[in-house]
Amino acid sequence: MRALVLAAALAFAAGRLMADPPPRAFALSGRVTDTTGTPLQQVRVTVVEVNRSTLTGSDGRYLLPDLPAGTYAVSFALVGYAPQVHRITLLDGETILNGVLRPTLIELQELQVTASPIATTSLTSPQPTSVMGSDEVQSNRAASLGETISVLPGVRNFSTGSGIGKPVIRGLSSNRVLVLADGQRIDSQQWGDEHGPQVEAGEAERIEVIRGPASVLYGSDALGGVINVIARELPDALQSTPFIGGSFIAGYATNNEQPDGTLMLEGARGGLGFRGSFTGRTSDDVRTPAGALFNSGGGTLNGSAGLGHRGNWGSIGASYSHRDERVEIHEDPAEDPVATPFQRVSGDRIHVQGSVPMGASHLDLDLGYERNRRREFETASATEVTLGLLARTYSANLRLHHPPVRGIAGIVGIVGLRNEFDKFGQETLIPNNSYNNLGVYAFEQLELGRWNFALGGRYDYRRLQVEDDADLGVVAQRRTYGSVTGNLGVLYRVVEPVAIVLNLGRGYRSPTAFDLFSNGVHEGTVRFERGDSTLKNETSINTDLALRVQGKKVTAEIGGFVNLIDNFIFPDPSGAIDPESGFQIFDVSSGNARLTGLEAAVEFHPTAFLHLRGTADYTRGWNTTADLPLPLIPPFRATYGARLEGGNRGWIEAPYLSISGESNAKQTRGDPEDFAPEGYTIVNLGGGFTVLLGERAVSLNLQLRNAFDKAYASFLSRYKTYALDPGRNFMVRVSTEL
Repeated sequence: MRALVLAAALAFAAGRLMADPPPRAFALSGRVTDTTGTPLQQVRVTVVEVNRSTLTGSDGRYLLPDLPAGTYAVSFALVGYAPQVHRITLLDGETILNGVLRPTLIELQELQVTASPIATTSLTSPQPTSVMGSDEVQSNRAASLGETISVLPGVRNFSTGSGIGKPVIRGLSSNRVLVLADGQRIDSQQWGDEHGPQVEAGEAERIEVIRGPASVLYGSDALGGVINVIARELPDALQSTPFIGGSFIAGYATNNEQPDGTLMLEGARGGLGFRGSFTGRTSDDVRTPAGALFNSGGGTLNGSAGLGHRGNWGSIGASYSHRDERVEIHEDPAEDPVATPFQRVSGDRIHVQGSVPMGASHLDLDLGYERNRRREFETASATEVTLGLLARTYSANLRLHHPPVRGIAGIVGIVGLRNEFDKFGQETLIPNNSYNNLGVYAFEQLELGRWNFALGGRYDYRRLQVEDDADLGVVAQRRTYGSVTGNLGVLYRVVEPVAIVLNLGRGYRSPTAFDLFSNGVHEGTVRFERGDSTLKNETSINTDLALRVQGKKVTAEIGGFVNLIDNFIFPDPSGAIDPESGFQIFDVSSGNARLTGLEAAVEFHPTAFLHLRGTADYTRGWNTTADLPLPLIPPFRATYGARLEGGNRGWIEAPYLSISGESNAKQTRGDPEDFAPEGYTIVNLGGGFTVLLGERAVSLNLQLRNAFDKAYASFLSRYKTYALDPGRNFMVRVSTEL
């Protein structure tokens, strides 16, 4: 792994030298109009890969000077118009790119960068993708990533109280859903039911979700989907004077008495930019319609800092983040009404990104390091760790973006990954281990008139090294895994706002040391679990077919999927009881599985001030080997909402009122051993406005969740057999730019 990192660094340095001496500066200019030819002002024009942007003037013209050579995606975005993404190559002194934007009442996200190496709009993405913008992130902001994004179609939250939320995509979770922070792989030991991803969604500019396998770009664990939490790009002052600014967000939730806030400061001088942010929250016990849940509070501190530089030679940036969490775990009162177990989880991440031109191509280097340390304690006063887990992850990704060859553009890349796992504390469940992973891949895209094609392939090799562990009966050994994955996407534009998309994808997941070698009590699942060291890679073939519409007043997507998984790994009840713990013994086994489902989302804007929205999703999971339903597959869900917006009135801007609801059916096709609560409907209310105080705008947002204090239990709540989900919760949030 160290050799791979060194090789990547040397290749990056070589690419840097190829840009010298001295690097030529290129420019991009043009004019943006609407469909009638009228120039558009304040259109944001962004060269995506180099993170350079500007605004059009009153004549619709723009200029981006001092750009490095290469092939890039350029996006045009303006509120009230459908965004566009174009592909250009900078090899001459000045390149001209004009844009024509189509008016729309729908506020569409301008691009996505996770589902393909070439940025696309949501209409032309080769895979089913959802994008949650910054306003939506803040209105749904929660203590966990899973709860924050659970409003998206096909996405649910596997929760342990309010502090732990694991994202579920189309019925798959844990190590089958990969979480990224700005493209950096996050390892939060997500094989445990009580282990949620340690990433701060509240500081994100947007969150992108791929529904379905994405192993070509991201390797193992992306079998079910990918979630990318994307922060704001570091600023620069290449076309402005030096500046320092920032923002502040403060909020309070009444249900669990939770204050939270985020402070962000940033600035730039020339091509040099910096940013620092800090987020903190603390909470008391969660309240349900039946009363408070004892020992269900917690707290989080998250801080990050970044520094970067851009120029006509390319760009480089580095960031560091640190996160501390304390999560109390509510236990079944029937077993121990005064139990006070809790977790302390800390995480450190270092991320380095760079890009240099290489003729009409450009080379990207991405290096990452993460340290995740988890400590579990039996009582609130305990100082001795019951179970301790430490994971360290090193990653390196080298990507060459090549220019179009007969219309085909894309990337080739090599990625290295190393993970080291150590345990400590009184209890033991899996042995110390480490693995090295090497992957090579290519992903290409082609546009031919109304047709868009995407094709990718990848090969991964993994070597797992396990240490001796007498307590678990494990001897030192080495195991290797190889996997070939691929992806084919076809999009056909029937007419300008309507497209049909077909996507075929093969994903995979290598078995973890937990799957292979666990041998003991797993408190998180209340089971005695025994691994199987002979397990093979999980592999899947997923087929998606969808219809997408993006008109002036309507945007909609309806689609279905079939996901066939071989060697699906699952815990199989043995029928025996562990005499010491009294827990049932489960043997980790494998078989074949089939997941099918439907997803739909529609927005209708009959007027400029009325916005209607609805979604529906349904997944059915079946263990075809055992001929039984898969466990923890969520039931049918529908969401719906209306938002009424007012015009600006002097010092008050953007007032709005909203009402939304969520209906969940009872799961009647679930695992016979799983408890299925009754179906339910909850209603949420919202409102807000922006006040102008001199030159400063202050926004106030109010949310009333579960407005009628509905008593219910989510099917994916780990408390569902003995506790209700949260009751009424009034939330207030104030934000302003500094």
